[in-house]
Amino acid sequence: MALDHDFKSSQLSYLPQPALERIAKMDLFDTNCAGHQVLEHIANKWTILIVYALTQGKKRYNELKQQIIGVSPKMLIQNLRNLERCGLIEREVYPTVPPRVEYSLTPLGASLIEPLAALGEWAYRHIADVKTASDYYDKNPDSDDYWKPK
Repeated sequence: MALDHDFKSSQLSYLPQPALERIAKMDLFDTNCAGHQVLEHIANKWTILIVYALTQGKKRYNELKQQIIGVSPKMLIQNLRNLERCGLIEREVYPTVPPRVEYSLTPLGASLIEPLAALGEWAYRHIADVKTASDYYDKNPDSDDYWKPK
């Protein structure tokens, strides 16, 4: 599929080759690789949005629930527990009635801010490009649809 689109405004500001070389040195495609397993913990939209929210400071569960539109209570709790288990966030319980709980980034979690900011900036910068490609794909069905099961 060739897109007839001007991508000049979204040209890479860096050379991809060093990144490709770094990726090639990792064994991330192997599910037994520790790096692969760490990616499983951090590479989902709810985790990214939770980290983004916690960059603003400590948050209570309800604050996170209100800020992260569309997350179900079950998914929010699952992801908060996962992030706490991985050492990326800290859960602080205050001895009040009812108990007050606040979540914050640990130093390890804070180390994710810059890489996730770059990812968010890329997504925001390429909204139009992705929409254009999706619209083109949807309007031009491939007659040799190799994605359909046979």
